[in-house]
Amino acid sequence: MTDYAVGMKDILVTAGVGVFGTTLFVGKLPRKPDAAVSVMQSGGKAANPKWLLDRPSMQVMVRGNKNDYPGTYSKAVAVKNALLGFPSQVINSDRWVQVNMLGDIMNLGFDEEDRALFTLNWELIIEPATGTYRTAL
Repeated sequence: MTDYAVGMKDILVTAGVGVFGTTLFVGKLPRKPDAAVSVMQSGGKAANPKWLLDRPSMQVMVRGNKNDYPGTYSKAVAVKNALLGFPSQVINSDRWVQVNMLGDIMNLGFDEEDRALFTLNWELIIEPATGTYRTAL
């Protein structure tokens, strides 16, 4: 099982939202560059103890260039469009059944360097490829 944040990053790279390691990151939103997107795990619902079915949640943070609220919001919309309604398919050997948005794009205001911040929260429904005691669906 690959970290689901890596799978979500792969979807965003394929959709042209960012370039991994340059403008798109996993696990942390670095101080630079100014305009950046980061995918992070944020908990989720408990995995099913009987069936191979996981429901992790993810958070995507979007930060823009200094004083560029409109451009930052546009990038957040690009993230939303890349993930919402994503068709069921295998990513890194696990079946991603659904990608559900929790709420809508949330404005977090500006950071100490006047860079706009937005967050998008997601629930994933995933059938892992393998498991020890759980039964495949």
